[in-house]
Amino acid sequence: MVRPLRRLAAAVVFPHELAHAVPAAAAGLSITVTPLPEWEGDVEPLWQFDAELDDDSPLWLIRLVAVAPLLAFLAVAAGLRAAGVISGVVALPVAVLCALWGSLSAGDLGVALSPAEARSQGQFLATVDRRTRLVADVLAIATTAGVALLLLW
Repeated sequence: MVRPLRRLAAAVVFPHELAHAVPAAAAGLSITVTPLPEWEGDVEPLWQFDAELDDDSPLWLIRLVAVAPLLAFLAVAAGLRAAGVISGVVALPVAVLCALWGSLSAGDLGVALSPAEARSQGQFLATVDRRTRLVADVLAIATTAGVALLLLW
């Protein structure tokens, strides 16, 4: 049985998956977004984004879709800052959400680093090793710092 907190967490992080789905759908890819998927491995993802890939799928598009949440939510933070609509008490929770939604998972980073592997498998899936996980963790910190600078500085 899925715990209520896990369902709540899945609801909170949905915009991250949506940021993958929008450019993929706009490019004409057939997408699926699955909440709380069954998963073999040492992590239990809250969502699984996937799109059918074939030999003609451009590597740049696969990379773009993989990193889309980072680009989208840094752009949201920059846009909110430029518009001057975020300040005071509201800035901190908005910064937290933009950082959360914009941070790339190790799986996202794995696909971005190895789009040919994802393409050969026909789906948004690539090998994730220890180094990729470490880079994803460091990138999450950098994303948080970037969003904080944009919204709170």
